Amino acid sequence: MYHKTMTIKRRLFISNIRMIFISFGAFILVARMVMLLMYGTLSPNREAIAQLLGSFNQEMLMSRWILVFGIFTILVTVINGFLTHRMTSRIVKPLEPLSEGVRQIQADNLAYRIDYQNNDEFRPVCNAFNDMAAKLESSTAQQKKEEVNRRELIAGISHDLRTPLTSIKGCIEGIETGVASTPEMRDKYLAIIKNKTAVMEHIIEQLFLFSKLDMDEFPLNLRRVDITHAISDMVEDSLPEYTSRGLEIKFAEMPKDIYLSADVIMLRNVIINILENSVKYKTKEHGKVEISSIIEDNYFALRLSDNGPGVQADMLPKLFDVFYRTDPSRSKLGSGLGLAISGKIIERMNGVIYAEQSAFGGLTIVIKLPLTKEEIT
Repeated sequence: MYHKTMTIKRRLFISNIRMIFISFGAFILVARMVMLLMYGTLSPNREAIAQLLGSFNQEMLMSRWILVFGIFTILVTVINGFLTHRMTSRIVKPLEPLSEGVRQIQADNLAYRIDYQNNDEFRPVCNAFNDMAAKLESSTAQQKKEEVNRRELIAGISHDLRTPLTSIKGCIEGIETGVASTPEMRDKYLAIIKNKTAVMEHIIEQLFLFSKLDMDEFPLNLRRVDITHAISDMVEDSLPEYTSRGLEIKFAEMPKDIYLSADVIMLRNVIINILENSVKYKTKEHGKVEISSIIEDNYFALRLSDNGPGVQADMLPKLFDVFYRTDPSRSKLGSGLGLAISGKIIERMNGVIYAEQSAFGGLTIVIKLPLTKEEIT
């Protein structure tokens, strides 16, 4: 069954009609009460009225009553009409920018905001609309970014798996066709297959780790640790390996006895990822990484600065995107997942990680982890 929509204007109109009838009723009631007080009855006879009024002309009195009633009716109608118009404009006009805002959002203009200056009941509604639009804009932008990341992820996996697969396929064909005719050649081909298989296994493990972290399904073993001591142990264990690969690691002055909540194993994964990038991308025979830290705004700020080729300023924020590489020619050097995984790990530790240009001409990775409450106080 169809029901006609009761608009605000219609409701106010009906309300004012009722108000007019109520006013008439009140007027009649007051007149009756006056009669009761004057004549002692609600229905006085003409003789009583004539005696009380004396020389008053009844026709003149009646005309005056009619005039008063008419003026009263006009005043009630005008006042109700004025109040209706004023109330309607105050209600309907603020709804216009809200309606326009809804139309803009429907048209995918998520940057649209309502500029409502009046400090009345509609202001919180407009502010709530702007907050909703901002969250929707941010959510949509994040979804688009994630969609781009998924495409890059698929493209990156395809690229990084294709290279070792091609090598493995070539070696297998060489063995099958007799190209590797000697034991030495077969051993060489088998070594290549083993090496490329290990590369593929590493890529798959990194991808699995990233997926688990991205879906928040990888539990971290957070515990209170002496962070400076833990980092020193991590790096010193790897010093011989990196020294043999041409990377010198030096510690600057670091604060002692600083405790925070961290997963030591996963934090080591982050630091190793950063050091591996410094080794892979070094352009000098002997690369250098300086590790330093300070306490900054209730955060432990760890800095790893190298003297590598560096990165342009506009590319720095993109380094932690999945499969992002600043130079396509470097694609052969790694999977492109290392810094993306590092970003996810630090985020799960309630910290932040970002890159900036190094004073040595290369790249600085900054890791900030919150101090425990004991350290802050």
